[in-house]
Amino acid sequence: MEFAIVNDMNHHAAEVLLLYSITDPEIEFIRHNENITFKVKDKDSNKTYLLRIHKPATAGLFGIQHTLEGLESEMYILLGLDHSNLLPVQKPVAGRLGQFVTAYTGSELGDCYATLLEWIEGNVLTLEEENAPQIVFALGERLAELHRFSRESVHPELSRPVYGAERIDSAIKELQYGVEAGLYSEEHYGIIREVLDCVKGQLRELDDQQEWGIIHADVQLGNIIVAPEGPCYIDFGFSGYGYYLFDLGSASSMLPSELRHTFLEGYASKTNFQFDQLRYIEGQIFMDIFISYLFFIHDSNRNGWIKENAAKVCSSQCRDFLSGKQVFYSI
Repeated sequence: MEFAIVNDMNHHAAEVLLLYSITDPEIEFIRHNENITFKVKDKDSNKTYLLRIHKPATAGLFGIQHTLEGLESEMYILLGLDHSNLLPVQKPVAGRLGQFVTAYTGSELGDCYATLLEWIEGNVLTLEEENAPQIVFALGERLAELHRFSRESVHPELSRPVYGAERIDSAIKELQYGVEAGLYSEEHYGIIREVLDCVKGQLRELDDQQEWGIIHADVQLGNIIVAPEGPCYIDFGFSGYGYYLFDLGSASSMLPSELRHTFLEGYASKTNFQFDQLRYIEGQIFMDIFISYLFFIHDSNRNGWIKENAAKVCSSQCRDFLSGKQVFYSI
């Protein structure tokens, strides 16, 4: 990003930080994707924070999670997890008026909201670490603790994204645009529809098993920090209501096949997960893949990867899944 643009972003961050008790901040722009994010060091206290200005880079990334109610619900989840001591999270920091979600109006950004979270020191997971198997096992344990928090805590009705059957129905309609945009063929779109219809059938079975609650919904390498106290999940920006196996699907798909069983073993060590649920996890992986298309499908500058991914997934893995073959270790 050009220096002038970064400087402009930092200017917005400096204005937002006036609403917090940070008097001498050192600001470092990180990125602009689903939010505009900054690393902020308070020179007086020597504490470090993550500042998020909730202004998505593309319309496809905007959702209920960027509304006032949605952000307050995310802060509720993070505060609850911090209070539970089940796993380390980025604890929200209140503004000068005691609010965890701050309204901000910028000359170029318009009306938006900002949140400030404590920074977790460590390195982003690369899977090239010498102790990668141990880290992955611990990731499974930590994810089980997140789902335990969801199962065992009493929560009010939260305003967060919902990853259920209705989301699949809306996704099927939205994905039709991929054919019009030349990202995949009508034949491949038909395969996508067939897979998602199959996944809907699986969801009805999962409903009977009460496998539903608050999930992270965006488990990927960039959202995992390897800290001194172990691996930590960060960025709960897409967290919401969904099937616990959706998180297992996201996490498994980011791992090489040889580490996926290790991850599930870590998860199973903390909960009653059964390995005969792999078929359901496969369905959740496909659901995760196709929903991710929707964040970029209308952005011609960012949707190029969909074409290659859809060709690969639809031509082999989707067909195998529909024929009943196990694809967990190959997706």
